[in-house]
Amino acid sequence: MDAIIGAPKAMHAVIAAQCTGCELCVAPCPVDCIELHPVAPGSEWTEADAAAARERFERRNDRISKTLLQASAERKRSIIAAAVAKARQRLAADRQS
Repeated sequence: MDAIIGAPKAMHAVIAAQCTGCELCVAPCPVDCIELHPVAPGSEWTEADAAAARERFERRNDRISKTLLQASAERKRSIIAAAVAKARQRLAADRQS
């Protein structure tokens, strides 16, 4: 799926040089316009192509995990901030009574 570029509700494109033939793009295509063609003789994937695809895959997984960690940390901060605010409200209410 790293060979697909585009944005929601916008035209997408497949980068042929990075396509692995995994077919993950075919089913979700909303206009059914993706066709997979057999590999032409002599243009099979080499070890270098596989290594490059593996490297892209690992970098993508790193980006995703960093994003998830950031979101998790921000969520924790907001939960803690809400708990602190609630505790301060209780203290203020106790002091007033």
